[in-house]
Amino acid sequence: MALKGLGRGLDALLPGGVVTPAANADGQGAEARTLMLDVECMEPNPSQPRKRMEREALEELASSIRTEGIIQPLLVRSAKTPGRYEIIAGERRWRAAKMAGLREVPAYVREMSDQDVMVAALVENLQREDLNPVEEARALQELKERLSLTQEELAQRLGKSRSMVANSLRLLQLPQAALESLEEGSISAGHARCLLALAPDGDAMAGFLARMLANKLSVRDCEDAVAHWKKQGCLPWSDGGESPKKAPARRRKSPEFKQLEKSLGKLLKVKTSLSGTPAKGRISLSYASEDELMRLLGLFGLKDVKEAAAEGQDSETQ
Repeated sequence: MALKGLGRGLDALLPGGVVTPAANADGQGAEARTLMLDVECMEPNPSQPRKRMEREALEELASSIRTEGIIQPLLVRSAKTPGRYEIIAGERRWRAAKMAGLREVPAYVREMSDQDVMVAALVENLQREDLNPVEEARALQELKERLSLTQEELAQRLGKSRSMVANSLRLLQLPQAALESLEEGSISAGHARCLLALAPDGDAMAGFLARMLANKLSVRDCEDAVAHWKKQGCLPWSDGGESPKKAPARRRKSPEFKQLEKSLGKLLKVKTSLSGTPAKGRISLSYASEDELMRLLGLFGLKDVKEAAAEGQDSETQ
C-alpha cells in the first residue's frame, strides 16, 4: 500500500512512489518488502527533521499499540552496519512500540538515496495530525528547496492549494519570538497572520506580540487592531486608545475529553474538535475537499449538499 495522508503523499514526491510486495503478486520486481524486525536492530534517521517528541503523546500511542498493534508498517532502509536498519518514516511508532514492550514491528524495507530519505521524513511529518504551523512551514520550505520546486509545483505535488502553501511559508517571515510563541501554541496561525500584516516594522510587530500575550487577545481583536493600523498608521493602544479587554482563560480539556475527541476523529477520519463539557458543548468537523464533505454527509445519511440544505429548511418550517 502507498503511504498517504497529506494530499498525494510520497507517491507524488518520490521517484516511482513507495512500492510494496502487494504491487506484484509473485514478488518479482518489488521495490520494497515487508518484514517483522527486531526493535533493537533499528535506529532513527540522523537527519530526521522532527526534533521534539512529546512524552505524553508517545505514551498515548504506546497504549493504542498495546491494544490494536501497529496498523501502518514503518518504512526503513538497510543501515551501514550489517543487520541493522535506519528508520525513514515511523520513528514515533518505533519509540512507542518499545514503550509498549513490543520486540518486533512490521516494516517495509526499501533501499533509498539520502535525498529520498529526507523527502520521505519531511512528508511523514506533514502527515501528522499534531503538526504545529511552524513545523509545517519548515517542512514545506525544506521540501521546496530540496526538490527545487516553485510554490505552485509543490502545491500540485501535495494536492494542496497554492494559497495554503504560500500562507504557510509566509509564517517563516515572523520574528524569532513570534515563531517560538506560535510553535509553543501561545498564539495561533490567525494571530501570526495579523502580526505579518505589520511587516516589515519589527518594533510594531514586537509590541503587538507582547500585547497579544499579555492580554490574551483573540484573533478578532487582532484583526480589528490591524484594521486600525492600516487606517491610522498605528495600533489602537499606541495613540492613547484602550487595548481590548483581557479574554477569559480557556477551559482545559480533560484527558478523557481529549481521548474522546481523538477517537471521534479516528472514527470519522477527519480532524475533529470538541469544546465545552460532557454535559454541553460543540463538535466541529473539518474537511479538506468536496469528496471528503460528501463522505461525511453520507455517514449522516445525506446524499449531497443540496439535500442537506433542503432538510435544514424543512426543519425550520416545522
